[in-house]
Amino acid sequence: MNLKKIVFYLVFIMVLGFGTLCAAVIQTQVSNNNENIVAELTALTLQNNIITVRIKIINKSDASDKFDFYFKDCYIIDEANQKKYYILKDSEGRCIGGPFSSDGDGGRFEFWIKSQNMMNMWAKFPLPTDNPGSISISIPGFMPFEAIKLALK
Repeated sequence: MNLKKIVFYLVFIMVLGFGTLCAAVIQTQVSNNNENIVAELTALTLQNNIITVRIKIINKSDASDKFDFYFKDCYIIDEANQKKYYILKDSEGRCIGGPFSSDGDGGRFEFWIKSQNMMNMWAKFPLPTDNPGSISISIPGFMPFEAIKLALK
């Protein structure tokens, strides 16, 4: 393969947003229990009145560490209108997010993250009815991501 094709494919991949090279960090929060575990909010998208949140959980320690929570305990807050919105669920009661380690109790994120490694997660929430300019995002085990701007059309 010649250099021109390689450059074309690299640009194509970056434009489509594949991989983690082009993922910008919106905000970073530290774990409540372990300063070596951090969460980076990497994307917040809005489509059809559904907010999709993407978070990268990073283990910065020298040892593997287990991180776990139930998706049902994730929520967003419309602070301007003082309302809390829980993660969306499917018709069988499973939370719409992932990855799951088990389906019990709506779904659980329970994974060992190797030293100096990361794991991505995502979750879907309803758009707050009062169309706030920003929200806070709460993921169990981390300080909240606060004042996250919503780009409403």
